[in-house]
Amino acid sequence: MNETERQLIDMLLDGTLPESEGTSLLERVEKDPVAVAYLADRTLLHNELRQSLKRRKLSQWATASIPFQAAPTATRPIRWFPWRLVTAVAAGLIIGLFSASVVFGIGANPVWKVVTFFKESFEDGPAPVVTGVPSEPGNWSGDFSEVVPDQQGIKPAKGKKMLRVLRSDYEGRTLPQPSRQGDVMRLVDVRPLMREANGSEAVVTLSALFNAAPFPDEERYNGMVTIYALGKNAELHGATEDSVKTDALAFAIDRFQSMDRDPTTWQPASTRLLLPPSTEFVMLKVSVTRSPSENEGRSSLPHSVTFAGHFIDEVRASVQLRDGGTRRMLTSVH
Repeated sequence: MNETERQLIDMLLDGTLPESEGTSLLERVEKDPVAVAYLADRTLLHNELRQSLKRRKLSQWATASIPFQAAPTATRPIRWFPWRLVTAVAAGLIIGLFSASVVFGIGANPVWKVVTFFKESFEDGPAPVVTGVPSEPGNWSGDFSEVVPDQQGIKPAKGKKMLRVLRSDYEGRTLPQPSRQGDVMRLVDVRPLMREANGSEAVVTLSALFNAAPFPDEERYNGMVTIYALGKNAELHGATEDSVKTDALAFAIDRFQSMDRDPTTWQPASTRLLLPPSTEFVMLKVSVTRSPSENEGRSSLPHSVTFAGHFIDEVRASVQLRDGGTRRMLTSVH
């Protein structure tokens, strides 16, 4: 995304860009994860301003594009793009890409509250440890990986750093079964949030961006995100990925097939999981997987994988609590 596109996005949100040009811009933006993130940030700032204006009783403009209200008539001034974008947000098309706070409402009653929750671009904080499944909340752990700057023609999706996945094993791994995916995992204590939910719905969303340096035509890689809901009986000390899956109350997985060989593109994956009421912890996992190509069988793949140039960035997660007509996005970890 260049400076011109940033200016066009700002014009579009201000309502000064013609609808035909805005539609074309939206189609381009939806293919660029960095532009989507910028668009979400700017949209949330606009919505914060609308809420401020609303509190000052300037409701005619403030409520013009609030979701879930009746469709506006031709005699009412509207800003067409915020309506379309917020509708997309409500449908979950870009949930997890927000990096600011916003409150949407109907009249005086809030519909949901979004708070910056979990955004990992590997700019700060300790690098992931390489000891397998984490047993305590707060830090990334998993297979061999490292935090790196630009390399192999790949620039971070945002900022100056990204995570490079190195191998599909970790320190001290002795399990005999093959491992062909490099994982990083983080444990989240959701007990305060589940108490806040008080029996209503709690939904976790996880998303990440993936990239790779060009690799041989006969190889194929996927990007994958996984959410595990864990109860009080889950045993995490000495746990393996298989035991986590066995102990999970529920889990959700999403992947995109066949990572491309274009180092200028970041490819997204995201998933959502409705947490069972007895959930106490959530395990978030982001993975790069070596998969069989059209000419390979799974048995022909190596027992373990050394990744030549595979990267992860912009890992985001959130918890959405629903209570009747109110939906709130609340923080759990940073």
